[in-house]
Amino acid sequence: MHIILNNAVFDSQKIKRYITKLTANELNNLTEPCYYPVWKKHFHELLSYTGLKEKDIKDFGKRFFHGTKAEVTLSKYGKNVLIQNDVGINFILILMYYFLNKGDQKTFLTIMIYHLIHQYSNRIRVYMKFCKPEVFSYTLDHLNPTHLFIREKTIPNAIYHLALEMKKRYTSYLTELNPDKISDFFYESRSRISQSLRSFAEAYHSNAKQGFGISSQKETETGEEYYPQELERGNRIAELVSNKICVYKEIDYKAFEEARSLTRINMSTTIIIIKQLQNTNLSNDIKFIVELFLKDVKKTNEICGKDFVPYVKKLMSLKRTIKTVYFKHEVNNLLLNIIKNTNIEKKYYKLTSQTQFQINSFLAFYILFYTRNLIC
Repeated sequence: MHIILNNAVFDSQKIKRYITKLTANELNNLTEPCYYPVWKKHFHELLSYTGLKEKDIKDFGKRFFHGTKAEVTLSKYGKNVLIQNDVGINFILILMYYFLNKGDQKTFLTIMIYHLIHQYSNRIRVYMKFCKPEVFSYTLDHLNPTHLFIREKTIPNAIYHLALEMKKRYTSYLTELNPDKISDFFYESRSRISQSLRSFAEAYHSNAKQGFGISSQKETETGEEYYPQELERGNRIAELVSNKICVYKEIDYKAFEEARSLTRINMSTTIIIIKQLQNTNLSNDIKFIVELFLKDVKKTNEICGKDFVPYVKKLMSLKRTIKTVYFKHEVNNLLLNIIKNTNIEKKYYKLTSQTQFQINSFLAFYILFYTRNLIC
């Protein structure tokens, strides 16, 4: 490892920005049916930020994993295609060790997640060469409750969950540069992804053969078409929104400006609110708010069309419907949690009820504009 690191010239900031944005985008894309992540173009882009050549990576892999148990065992059976001979795997290893050695746990975890996305990409192409979105969605909604994709609510969540497991089990071995244990890590991570995708693919092919998953569009009372299979993704969308805001700390500046222009809250207050949202402890609160918003949506116009703003205002204003009051109550609870121990907490309680309402509305609009921008 030290040989290749000495030959490398890492542009840390560019690598961090690229891999963080790439991983977040891929997790987002994986909420869509039949998404097949790509790798090669990103590999070459990331490689350009290290000063290394592909041959350098291949030579490193041969040196580092030479004599490992996996290599010796497989060679007895005449098998010379090893996972650790994969140039992409070795590049991921170099990046993980580099940022881990720098004490950058956040980027290390992001690369770990992307490694599992890479494995997902490889295995889905093996098990599902062709894919029909409607059958894919149907299968995902009808899996066994114990399946990883269901237990963790979404495919992105399942990948994130596995990444945390792998991080916990193998970080010390990656730090020590233990070739055998690192080899075990790569085989185990591939196997865990493969196992889940294989069972999913089996269910998918069975459903496709039986004709399940074919759905048609419906109409509202006014005759406007809507697609229930899109609106029924509420839980997965809510999970994605909460992860992007709280886990990956992504700010949607378009949503920010839209929410601020509607509520006219001063910039300093809104910035504090947005920054305080970037807390993993708030993930379930945000997820629940989005679920409440999506739960009774009857048409796409209430999310992607002209009815969106009136619908949100209705949720924040009506007082006679239990679910509407509950929505307001959850937003207010989240806001009070956010501003606790900040320099706007005391000021908030001295404001008029109308101004407090506008601040609550800003928070609701930001989260729901964020959601809308992902869906539409």
